[in-house]
Amino acid sequence: MKGSPRSLILSAANRATGWWMSHAANAVRQAQSAWLRAATKAAMPKRKPRRGAKKR
Repeated sequence: MKGSPRSLILSAANRATGWWMSHAANAVRQAQSAWLRAATKAAMPKRKPRRGAKKR
């Protein structure tokens, strides 16, 4: 039944669970992104900067 104490408690619990799951998923996504950036940076060879045309 809508508006019953049980319904209100369950909806609050679902909101809290959703909030926590969202933050946990974002933390995992950020950790994976950081790991991937570090791995690709270590694997890429160092490049020398290109020289531009001489100015007159």
